[in-house]
Amino acid sequence: MFESCCSPHESAHVLRARYGLPVELYADRPLLTVGAAVGALTLPEPLGRQVLHRLSWLPAAPVIADPRDRCWTFLVAPPLPNHPVPQRLRIFLRGHSVTVPESGSRIMMPTSDQPPGWHWANEPRPGELRLPYRAMVLAAVRLSILEGPDRLPA
Repeated sequence: MFESCCSPHESAHVLRARYGLPVELYADRPLLTVGAAVGALTLPEPLGRQVLHRLSWLPAAPVIADPRDRCWTFLVAPPLPNHPVPQRLRIFLRGHSVTVPESGSRIMMPTSDQPPGWHWANEPRPGELRLPYRAMVLAAVRLSILEGPDRLPA
């Protein structure tokens, strides 16, 4: 996808045109701002892999991997106004290195088709942006944590 891109401006354009992602450039880096259009959840890679498997029935839950595949960021539909993640759930998630970026946080977007570099762990389908509901992804995260790390089929 990025093989023809020569600059961060071209990468940002591809992300906007191909997937409908509201990507902006900050310091010559394509970033997405968490807010009214897109939410996010960041998980350690092993847990992210379990969650992605659990959500495999979804068309394509967009997931961004950091350059070393240590963390995965799931892009999710933003929650309804005045529906924050409950404090008890935040504490539970934080104990498993799961974070829920606040509105206004910026997420680094893929600039490469493979590591090293920010890349898709699960690429969204081209066209109109369709994101899974945050509650569905949170439920999958919680279930994966409760069932333990050895529940991923081969």
